[in-house]
Amino acid sequence: MELCVSIDEARQRWDVLKHPFYERWERGELTREELAFYAGEYRHAVVALARAAAAAGDGEHAQEEAEHVALWDDFAAACEAPLDREPVPETSDCVAAWSPADRFRALAVLYAVESAQPAISRTKLAGLVEHYGFDGDDSATDYFRLHAERDLEHARSAREALATAPPARRAELAAVAERALEANWRLLDGVERAA
Repeated sequence: MELCVSIDEARQRWDVLKHPFYERWERGELTREELAFYAGEYRHAVVALARAAAAAGDGEHAQEEAEHVALWDDFAAACEAPLDREPVPETSDCVAAWSPADRFRALAVLYAVESAQPAISRTKLAGLVEHYGFDGDDSATDYFRLHAERDLEHARSAREALATAPPARRAELAAVAERALEANWRLLDGVERAA
């Protein structure tokens, strides 16, 4: 089976839009405290994704992802999220899963995560505007607007680069991607548990 098809199937198994936390977000059932806690936790994942982009060897993409941390920080500031505390264990596990040093492993993580981001970002943005009093056009929502579109190109680039992965590594890379997707789900479990 083609590597990216395997990753796409794993993404369906770990579809975070079906996680109770994101379902509550979409329905407007999160408290501001839960949203703030999430913003503080997920920031660690945003930083990890920037590291993965650097490990994948695309300097332009790596720079762009590094700049996205500031966009996330604008959202976190609007939520009054604490950014100076240690992450919960599930977040630390997600950071580890999203931070491989090997180029092909990093590409597998990038494809897995970024190919899901447009739908996730659109859903989060709609929830923020509809239920939590955010303006869809201000700096607090820039991260979501950008990822609703930009990650289509990033996922395509990662997919093309993964096509050059040695066939002997494809099962390994599919497993790395699935671990990254599961870790994202578990990060949300940790937020629900701790918030």
